[in-house]
Amino acid sequence: MPLAPLHPSLHHINLSAHTFRYPEKCINSQEDLQHFRISPGYTRLTSFLNHLNSSVSPLALSQQAPGASTFAVPSVPPEKVFTNSPSIVVSPAVQRVISLIQDLENIVSECPPDTGPRRFGNVAFRKWHKLVEERIPGLLEKYLPEEITQHNPFLSGVTPVAELTIYLMGSFGSAARLDYGTGHELSFLAFLCGIWILGGFTPNQDEQAIALRVLDTYLHLIRTLVKAFTLEPAGSHGVWGLDDHSFLPYIFGSAQLTTQAPQSGVQPDYASLGIPRPSDIIKRNIVDEWRDKNLYFDAVGFIYDVKKGPFWEHSPILFDISGVTEGWGKINIGMIKMYNAEVLGKFPVVQHFQFGSLFPWTEYQEKEIEGVSTQQTYGADVHAAASINSQVTTRIPWAKPASGPPPQLGMEATARAPWPRKPAAQPNLGPMGGASGPTDEGPMTKAPWSR
Repeated sequence: MPLAPLHPSLHHINLSAHTFRYPEKCINSQEDLQHFRISPGYTRLTSFLNHLNSSVSPLALSQQAPGASTFAVPSVPPEKVFTNSPSIVVSPAVQRVISLIQDLENIVSECPPDTGPRRFGNVAFRKWHKLVEERIPGLLEKYLPEEITQHNPFLSGVTPVAELTIYLMGSFGSAARLDYGTGHELSFLAFLCGIWILGGFTPNQDEQAIALRVLDTYLHLIRTLVKAFTLEPAGSHGVWGLDDHSFLPYIFGSAQLTTQAPQSGVQPDYASLGIPRPSDIIKRNIVDEWRDKNLYFDAVGFIYDVKKGPFWEHSPILFDISGVTEGWGKINIGMIKMYNAEVLGKFPVVQHFQFGSLFPWTEYQEKEIEGVSTQQTYGADVHAAASINSQVTTRIPWAKPASGPPPQLGMEATARAPWPRKPAAQPNLGPMGGASGPTDEGPMTKAPWSR
């Protein structure tokens, strides 16, 4: 089924007229973080994430049909976008990326964990990381399309593969700190978006396979690394974070189960739709049943794999979200807003993200890369973008439970997550006021259910 029109930032670039640049670190202060939110690179990343999110949502897919009603039963059955659904088209281009990730996971067997005493992560991860760094050029040459790998550099001498390598190598965790977190996951999203921009994927064909099959393979690799080398959570809020390592599976996983727009007091008919309830994440048998079908439940299943004790105790945020009564659509909206605030809006998470020609830091830089002459200065571009950004209202239509378009990143710099204050019945956790205090990632976003 055709998807919504592509955002202009996701149109394929003209390789013959494009000047590639080595990505570099640009976020060095809170002021830089504010500029990041109005940068062309941010727009491209959030547009790509929104596009993938819509591609796996039964509701969003159904609303593309002429005359579709916001509250109508989706014409696209949820089982069509299950992670293991035979309806997911895996093109040769997507399969090559999957094979690339699987080859990287096979290298783990060459790096047995160190048996010596250690306090945190296992130093054998550094050996794996080094081997990957050595083999990445050959693997990208093997698996990426020839139009990307054989492209002759224009002026700068930098190849598209050189830019992509930065994002791929940044997606496995830190070999220095022996940790992994959502900033590394963001780097993998950038790697996929970079391939998309370079024409390596086909619009209206590869979106679902990217969001479900490629991400699922990547997450399997990451979970193997976390378990094999006991990687520490990077920039974690600890028990008061959503997840120690990942965020994307909760976005796409909730989208997979979104069958209607959230309506106050109206619950989806889960039984007739054949999908689980949000509250089912606290039932280990149902989680195990749905792990192969849904990214959200697979992520929760991994938590059960590595953590012991009551779910409400080690994952209180996810437990509270399980009490949402308006359905998965409400959760999907909340996850996107929370990603905007807790990942893209947190300095410790995005400070290591690098900006080149695929994800430009400034408007001026983007025009210069594409060979378009401009008389604007860096400062003028920033002020122009800030002026445009300041006109965007903070009141968005999907913040109301009645109706509206699917949620979009980049439209609201909210620091409040929108889930209703109706958590599932739970043991008394005691006062939570001090739990959201400063961490290595800054203050936790204050969510309504934390009151």
